[in-house]
Amino acid sequence: QNLTQTHDPILHAQIRAKIFFMEYCILLVTFVAIQIVGMDFGIVIGVIVALIEHVASTTRVSSMGRVMKRSRAVWSNDDWVALQTYGYNVNDPKIVTLEVKGPIFFGSSQKLLTDITDEIGLSISEEELKRIAFASPHHSTPHSSLRARRAKSPKETKKKTKLLSKQGCRPQFVVLDFSQMHNLDASAATSCFLQLAKMCEKRGILLCAAGAIPRVEWMLRSHNVTYGYDEEIQIKNDMLSSKNSNLKHGKVILFLTIFEALEFSERLLIERVTTKMPYERISCLQRGLSSTSTGFPHHQLTYIFLNVLRGDLNEEEKGVVDGIQSYYEEAEYQRGQTIFEKNTHPDAFYIVVKGEVAVPRDRIGSLPSMIRSGAGAVKIPQSLSSLNLLEIIGDDGEHKSVESFHKVGGIFGYCDFLLERYRSFDAVATSSSGAMVAVFTRANLNKMKRENAPLYVIVQQLLLRASLSDLANCTCHN
Repeated sequence: QNLTQTHDPILHAQIRAKIFFMEYCILLVTFVAIQIVGMDFGIVIGVIVALIEHVASTTRVSSMGRVMKRSRAVWSNDDWVALQTYGYNVNDPKIVTLEVKGPIFFGSSQKLLTDITDEIGLSISEEELKRIAFASPHHSTPHSSLRARRAKSPKETKKKTKLLSKQGCRPQFVVLDFSQMHNLDASAATSCFLQLAKMCEKRGILLCAAGAIPRVEWMLRSHNVTYGYDEEIQIKNDMLSSKNSNLKHGKVILFLTIFEALEFSERLLIERVTTKMPYERISCLQRGLSSTSTGFPHHQLTYIFLNVLRGDLNEEEKGVVDGIQSYYEEAEYQRGQTIFEKNTHPDAFYIVVKGEVAVPRDRIGSLPSMIRSGAGAVKIPQSLSSLNLLEIIGDDGEHKSVESFHKVGGIFGYCDFLLERYRSFDAVATSSSGAMVAVFTRANLNKMKRENAPLYVIVQQLLLRASLSDLANCTCHN
């Protein structure tokens, strides 16, 4: 007995040193409850306390962060300079990408809204605070919401004042990445994202979102946070027309991938800056690959190299690239035709010269066709995730959603090719007219290295620039 009494405090101290303070409190409350009301009810009380602590801790943790991403579009040099100067200016970016993670529910939605508005420099009026309070089920009155907003420390108030003094630095386009948001409830959809869209509309900010899973997309559309699918297509087309590029929206505009949303924003920004909508990235490529043509004295691939390398080629080097035709092969694929499959030998890398190539998301199983709502099972209407227009059908007959697209000028398949490892993804032609790609095989590259060393060096520079662009879009910071 003396030995037990001696070791109990030591064991107790060891346990406390290996768990968080709140975990210790939950265990202590559970132990006391068991002593008072018995084993069964005591455990129930402990579970309830743990759930309350989990909700409280979740609402205190930010689920949003700014990331530096750009689209994969290959713009002309003038358009790229406009994006660099205005769109992604370090001090005053007009395009901002925010990554939203984890489940968003009524408890965390208000903190998320506050974090987003602070990040993009929005000042919220009392009228907007009242509207947010009425839209949120966990605020009893708008006055309680006002008190909560006003009850800030002097340090927070000073920070907020400094932020609001830079109102001229607000972005014109905000892109929300929902790819890591795996759940969204109704109260969060209306009290956070709908209110954010209305605030952005008043300030001339276009709010886009991308990567939403089917259940999140259904929740946003069913609560009118976004447009219906057909209406959304029309809205996008109207905004891309020069007459209606400043169309009033008031809702979130959805895209399948983050790169599509960024390209859409970049197109509109280029149009605002240059008063010219860049409908064609590299117009000389729309007819396919020929050596030269009227108005375009160089080989078509030279223009891709020139735009990817951002003017690093002089006239002599352009002449070197014009001799590239004997070192690649042209290949055409019909819509839905596989260019290469995952886990196959990488014998080449590819450049898209016409059409569009999709990389399917590596996901097991098919996309759900039904959502179980409070009224029972509901069939998912037309959506970005469910339409065959934006899906790839695998060899097993299952639908696969798209991870990303490669359009004219896009370079893909080069990482596995250079690392000499098996393909880590599938590639499928996806545009209605199929796709044409320039295929650079290992044998042709070795031939180029022997016969035309300057051209080989330029190709290596191209692959390096492409890999750096992809790395810059990665948020892992390796």
